[in-house]
Amino acid sequence: MKKNRGLCERGGMRVAVIAAVYNEENNISLLLNSLLRQTRMPDEIIVVDDGSTDRTAEIIKGFSQQHPVIRYLYQENRGPATARNKAWRNTHADLCLFTDGDCVPDEEWVESLIEPFKEEEVGAAGGTYRTQNSESVLARFIGYEIAWRYRNVKGEIDVHGSYNLAIRRRILEELGGYKEKYRVPSGEDWDLTYRISSRYKMKYVPQAVVGHYHPDNFAHYMRIQFRRAYDRVMVYNDHPGKLSRDTYTNRWNKYQALAAGALIPAALFLLPLFPGCRIIPLGLFAFLFATAWIPFPYYFKEADVPVAFYSIGLQIVRSFAWFLGALAGYLRFGLKLKPAHEKSDEERKLESVLAA
Repeated sequence: MKKNRGLCERGGMRVAVIAAVYNEENNISLLLNSLLRQTRMPDEIIVVDDGSTDRTAEIIKGFSQQHPVIRYLYQENRGPATARNKAWRNTHADLCLFTDGDCVPDEEWVESLIEPFKEEEVGAAGGTYRTQNSESVLARFIGYEIAWRYRNVKGEIDVHGSYNLAIRRRILEELGGYKEKYRVPSGEDWDLTYRISSRYKMKYVPQAVVGHYHPDNFAHYMRIQFRRAYDRVMVYNDHPGKLSRDTYTNRWNKYQALAAGALIPAALFLLPLFPGCRIIPLGLFAFLFATAWIPFPYYFKEADVPVAFYSIGLQIVRSFAWFLGALAGYLRFGLKLKPAHEKSDEERKLESVLAA
């Protein structure tokens, strides 16, 4: 039988698990049950209901009555960034572990994710996914792609999602937490972890795993990708230096989106009026087709042939969703192309003194 490691073994370090949820009546019980089975029990489990209209609140309240470690908070629907801020501001825990309402953490998730914080210079840490709905080809593709992106990542990272993320509370206080201008789950965690990694170490912990129900509807998935590209423009306006690359984003992605965008007007050259220009759209499509094969060997190695071939067409279509989302974001927010001046520690200290 596994021993439950408690507060005393962490030298007094208190841990709060935080989940912002919205209409998760089908999944919230799985999340809460998994958190109650942790080998290192959290000192608090804070669930913020972001204005759900289904039975989510009823289910959480039922759990909290039986398990005092679970706290239920409510807010009118304002998005996950605001909900997560409400949670960490309502705890005195040293570490805040974030996950989502449709996630199912493994039993050793808490224990694994807090391990890097033995080092004082570590400000945050992030884990990974396991696909729960593996019967879906699309869901399996999403899971494999995430694993492929992290295949060579060891040690430090500069960006991560809130589905599996631990942050020291004092750093959330220092940075002001999530920016609440992000009203949907998309760019708020990218922005926050960019800010954290610019000042502190952020570790990748592949042993910290949460199961997740990835999208299994193609149209829904493309809408998500459109929105992420839209919000990413807002993120890059605040972090222009990350436009080139980070530890998660495939370096080919921006070129795929640009090629898809160029292909839309270039398709006119396929008309009989432009017989000598057909090489332009054909070349652009050839680029999209060729770069879509880059992760193919990884998927094939995982013995998932359907996903390997399915990924080719999906990536090509997704490039158009990315371009259209980024275009909409650019028209809404504009885009800074030059990195902003990074303040030195001395400048930050001076600002603090002046503010005081």
